[in-house]
Amino acid sequence: MTTASQRFLVRYKKNDGSQHTLQLQAANPREARIVAMETDAYVRRYPTSVDSILQAA
Repeated sequence: MTTASQRFLVRYKKNDGSQHTLQLQAANPREARIVAMETDAYVRRYPTSVDSILQAA
């Protein structure tokens, strides 16, 4: 069984207070977090910096 990919917005905050957003494809929010950690060095190093994972319209 294959799951269709959906677009997600992963928002995270750096230590300096700046907010950033990643837009990526994933099957579900849990996978979106994993993909974010694979693609962004800051999120990989600080996975608790993620504020929210939202499904894009």
